Amino acid sequence: MNAFRIFISALAIYITGTAVAQAQSYSSEAIDSLRYMIEEEKLAGDVYRSFGFLYPTIMPFKNIPRSEDMHVATLVGQANAIGLDVSDLTSLAAGQFQNPALQSLYLNLVAQGSTSSFAALTVGKNIELLDIADLTAARALIPTDSPLYASYGSLMNASYNHLNAFNTWLARTPVPAVPEPETYAMLLAGLAIVGGVARRNQRAIN
Repeated sequence: MNAFRIFISALAIYITGTAVAQAQSYSSEAIDSLRYMIEEEKLAGDVYRSFGFLYPTIMPFKNIPRSEDMHVATLVGQANAIGLDVSDLTSLAAGQFQNPALQSLYLNLVAQGSTSSFAALTVGKNIELLDIADLTAARALIPTDSPLYASYGSLMNASYNHLNAFNTWLARTPVPAVPEPETYAMLLAGLAIVGGVARRNQRAIN
C-alpha cells in the first residue's frame, strides 16, 4: 500500500504542476463533492483489485484498477491546485474509507462480487453507472470553464469505456448454472445501494 500512496502523491504533484494556473473558487458543496469523488474513485479501484485476485483471467479487473489510480491522482491534483488538503484521504489503506456510506458500499459490493464472476462483473457495471451519475452531479456544482470541470469530463469518458468493457465481458460470461437465491438477493441489494448512494446528499455524509 505504501507504493500506492507514493504513486498517487507523485502523480498528483505532477498533475498539479503541469496544470494551467488558474485562480478558482468553489462552493462548499463543490468542495465536499470533490472529496467524495476522490473516495468513490478509490472505492472502484479497491473493489476491482479484490476481484482481480479472485478472477485473475478477467481482464477488466487487471487493467481498470490502474485507470482508477489515475482518476484518484487527477482529483487529488485538482484539490492541491486549490489548496485543499486531502492527505486524510490519500493516506487511507485499501478497503478503508472515511465516508461511512462508501465504507458500507465497499463491503457490500465485495461480498456480492465474491459469489461468482458474473456477479463481480455486474458489480463493476453498477460501480461505473454510479460513477457516471455522481460525476454528472459534481460537474453541475462548478463553473464550466474550470479545470475541475474538464477533469470530471475526462473521468466520465473513462467510466463509459470501463462500462463498455464490463458489458462486453458480461455478454460472454454465463450466469451461474444453479443460481442461489442469496446471489440474486445480493445483486438486487447492490442495485438498491448504488441508487441510494447516488441520491445521497454528499455534504451530509462528509
